[in-house]
Amino acid sequence: MEVEHRMSPLMVSISGVRGIVGPDFNPALVGRWAASFSAVLGAGPIVVGRDSRPSGERLACAAMDVLEACGRETWDLGIVPTPTVEIAVEAWHAAGGLILTASHNPGEWNACKFVGPEGSFLTVEPFGRLRGRAEAPVADAAGFVPFERWGKRGRRGPEAIALHKRMIASKLDVAAIRARGPVRILIDCVNGAGGVLIPDLLSELGAKVEVLNGEPHGRFPRAPEPTGAALDEIALEAGRRGVDFAVVVDPDADRCALAVPGTTIVGEEWTLPLVASYLLSRRKGPVVTNLSTSTRLDAVAARFGAQVERTPVGEANVVARMREVHAVLGGEGNGGVIDPEIHFGRDAAVAAAWLLEAHALHPDGLAGLASAIPPRYLEKAKLPLPKGGTVEEFFDRLRTRLGAESDCRDGLRWGTTEGFLHVRASATEPIVRIIAEAPSQAQARELIDRVIEVSRGEGRR
Repeated sequence: MEVEHRMSPLMVSISGVRGIVGPDFNPALVGRWAASFSAVLGAGPIVVGRDSRPSGERLACAAMDVLEACGRETWDLGIVPTPTVEIAVEAWHAAGGLILTASHNPGEWNACKFVGPEGSFLTVEPFGRLRGRAEAPVADAAGFVPFERWGKRGRRGPEAIALHKRMIASKLDVAAIRARGPVRILIDCVNGAGGVLIPDLLSELGAKVEVLNGEPHGRFPRAPEPTGAALDEIALEAGRRGVDFAVVVDPDADRCALAVPGTTIVGEEWTLPLVASYLLSRRKGPVVTNLSTSTRLDAVAARFGAQVERTPVGEANVVARMREVHAVLGGEGNGGVIDPEIHFGRDAAVAAAWLLEAHALHPDGLAGLASAIPPRYLEKAKLPLPKGGTVEEFFDRLRTRLGAESDCRDGLRWGTTEGFLHVRASATEPIVRIIAEAPSQAQARELIDRVIEVSRGEGRR
């Protein structure tokens, strides 16, 4: 069930602050959050990057103008993937990073995302301090300095892209990939930031790459989220072209969905389990993901004796838990792979690179890796936020109809070893998300339908 986005309010959460560019999200708002961000960080420069949305350049300039007026040096990366900013912050010992990107949201949206000095998104406590300042009176939020102390701006985009590629390549067996002969990959970059990094990276690793929508001008040719029709279309195109596999990324290139021609391996939920299936054969330790991720990951981890830890949805939540338990791999079922040996952030380039190596070095490629994973069918749906009531009241009705949930850290989740039902309010869109997984598509669809019935005041016990 799709939802109209255009009348959506400003969304503020641990995932940042986002909204439709115009009355809700504008240079004044970006400047206010930028000044507040400067105020809660330690000393040092701030890295600024953006995805390819047409609104991004002017909004990024507004952010940098304010940061410099607060006495900060800024390092402008221009159009780069979100993980490139995270890597640059950590490697260059910056105070933090500010990214202008609304990720998978439609083109009229934009957002500010905030990276701490360790190169990961702000967690709950520091984001709470940032939000408190940004939503305080102007006098409390501002931190401007006299003109003589305004910071300077440096442009370091190509340097950051080169660093990102080196960090990924250093972890892969590039010689073995090249010795296998060229793996043919089709990649759809949706005219987003991934186009400035991923095709060149995969080519340099030894793949033969074909690119769709690779120009980073921000005019998205389809819905920017790498799901549904976008994946079905690229799966067909991959078959027509005879490539080994295809990947689809979102506009800021932190998510990577997958399609393998001639198989049922189509979707964002395949990426993390397949990478885990390859990497857990050589790494020992826990894996961290969120409550909405397919139990395919649990099945893979069990084969290698690895523990799966789950957190509320949100990259910052997953990363925080990964650090706590010293995880060897993490990510989210939306195609986000986090390799702590490269950096603590979801990264479509990391995912695509490991998929390339796995396909090249496994005797039967990605299809062979997938054959050991038990069948799971995952369905997703969206509902508008309740009218004339609250999300909490809706959740209470669900408890009454469906029984006590097994986990209420992020909405409501009912889980088994073969699947789950997760209903939660989105932090990035004004909707309620429903995610259901079961051993058959019909069972998963039935779970979705029961939630929709309750939302309409229908249903059964």
